[in-house]
Amino acid sequence: MSYASVGEALQVASSPTISSQTREGAIDYLENHREPEVIDALIALLETDDAGVRWKAADALAKMGKQALVPLLRALRDKSESRWLLEGASHIFHSNRDPGVAKMTEKLRVAMKGPGAYVATVAAAGELLVQLAEEGA
Repeated sequence: MSYASVGEALQVASSPTISSQTREGAIDYLENHREPEVIDALIALLETDDAGVRWKAADALAKMGKQALVPLLRALRDKSESRWLLEGASHIFHSNRDPGVAKMTEKLRVAMKGPGAYVATVAAAGELLVQLAEEGA
């Protein structure tokens, strides 16, 4: 399916009443549009009930490289109790197109696993956000 606008694709991707395959196709379209609203919507989709849509959104964010890093870190800092968000973020960091992101997030990925992951994730994501701000990223 082709889309007339980013807004139309966002609407399709975010609609739980539309088939998974159609939603995933909208995400394919969105991965080439790296506007902040698209990144935020893809991050929100990491918490949808549809596992295929979650995975496709994570893949799209991984392809965006460092551009999606700060918004994703903010989401982890604010919603670290979301198991699906943690799983999606782990996949994004590990599979990121930008090899620097995988290296930069090593400590965070360790914090995201095991007992106490929710609290450790908030701290590690916050530290990385501060570090990136200091570097001007």
